[in-house]
Amino acid sequence: MRWVGRTGTKERTIEVARKGAGRYGVMLDGDRREVATRREGASILLTLDDRVIEAVVVAEGSGNGAAGERVFGVTIAGHVYPVVLADPLRAAGLSATLRQEGPVQVRASMPGRIAAILVREGDVVTEGQGVVVVEAMKMENELPAPRAGRVTSLRVRPGETVEAGAPLFTVE
Repeated sequence: MRWVGRTGTKERTIEVARKGAGRYGVMLDGDRREVATRREGASILLTLDDRVIEAVVVAEGSGNGAAGERVFGVTIAGHVYPVVLADPLRAAGLSATLRQEGPVQVRASMPGRIAAILVREGDVVTEGQGVVVVEAMKMENELPAPRAGRVTSLRVRPGETVEAGAPLFTVE
């Protein structure tokens, strides 16, 4: 399967071929790698070049439906990366394939406690600006705005506990 992916401003081409139970051939911008995966609770353990990487992936919905986009929150080493994947066949000919338009809801990528709210509802934010801090697994994770816009909804308060996938805030 082939996708076009974006995290931040970096856009990449990704091809994945299943090689067997939990094993995949992955080509990222022409660089081919073998990856082994296994689930452990809410985490996915990826073995790449004899290195194990723990990731928590939460589907956050769809971006531009016409481009076949899916939006994910990927947490690695306590840092949350908003990732958008698009089907390149549906996205062909669209110059701004991965631009998120309209409201974008950010969800918790893992269970935790809301440690801080860094903005108020109605505030204008820039892409990447911290909005909510979630304490999970004894680490504080600052969740950034996935795009520039206005925070139209804050659904949590400091001290509240949240489950993986719980809506935290919306940026329009």
